[in-house]
Amino acid sequence: MVSRKAILVFDTSVINQLSAEKDFSALAAGLTTAYHVRLTGSNISELVATTKPQKRGRFLDTCQRLLVSGECIDPFNWIIEKHIKAFEGDPIQYDWKRVNVRNREIEQEIIRRTLFDDEMARQEKGSAMEAKETFEDIFGSMRQGFDRIFSQGTERPATFADFVRILQKPGGAFWTGYGRKLYARNVRDAPDEEKVRNFVDRCPPLLMMILAAVMAQYQRAIVERPKKKKKRAGRVDLLMSVYLPYCRFFVTRDLDQEARLREMTVAANLGTEVLSYDDFRSRLLGVSTISQVQTVRIPPSPD
Repeated sequence: MVSRKAILVFDTSVINQLSAEKDFSALAAGLTTAYHVRLTGSNISELVATTKPQKRGRFLDTCQRLLVSGECIDPFNWIIEKHIKAFEGDPIQYDWKRVNVRNREIEQEIIRRTLFDDEMARQEKGSAMEAKETFEDIFGSMRQGFDRIFSQGTERPATFADFVRILQKPGGAFWTGYGRKLYARNVRDAPDEEKVRNFVDRCPPLLMMILAAVMAQYQRAIVERPKKKKKRAGRVDLLMSVYLPYCRFFVTRDLDQEARLREMTVAANLGTEVLSYDDFRSRLLGVSTISQVQTVRIPPSPD
């Protein structure tokens, strides 16, 4: 999973946009020349849920073109499961970068398309809607209790970073709540706080999944209710943070997702750069132009 090119991960919104670009061939040429693209299992799940066959096919054509210089990695929940099993198997030798999360089966299916059909689209769409509703119910239901606490004089955390620091205190929910629950899903015996802390310190993908849950709680239950309803990053938008340790650049067309993921990279002290699609496109076209007359120096991959 090592590449000399800068590694790039797209939010699904970007793949949708690329599929609609009139000059996609030129953009794809620049992409595959300058970057190593990591498609995610979560990208593919969202795209496969497209119920219109022609549109779904166009999205998969885009993914196939991007695989010319890239690969596909697992859905975020599979990634966490693999890391926990690796840590459980040998906690001393565990190294998160050595856990193989590449998914060749999805790569092959993007090309063959023997399983990506209308029935799978209906199943994926239904499953995604159910997961979204559950997610919103869980975090939205916390609002009433926290509003009551804040109305009684407890100071409301002013920023996401402040809220993270509160939860990361000894015995805090960062470790004994979110961290422990995510770990316990994949083992027989729930870990103690010391074990969770040790693992989270050594596993950036799990750290990002916990931060995604904390961000969901912060947005839906902690910050004061906005006067006007605003679009918030949803379940998949936030959980795409699990892929941030696996890339140098993450690109999205969702403004709230962009802002929230940037906050999370700061909290996790990650070097990943989160970009808007417009900014990335401008950079890409600049690189493509320059590369015609000189060699472009690509920054080293975090891998």
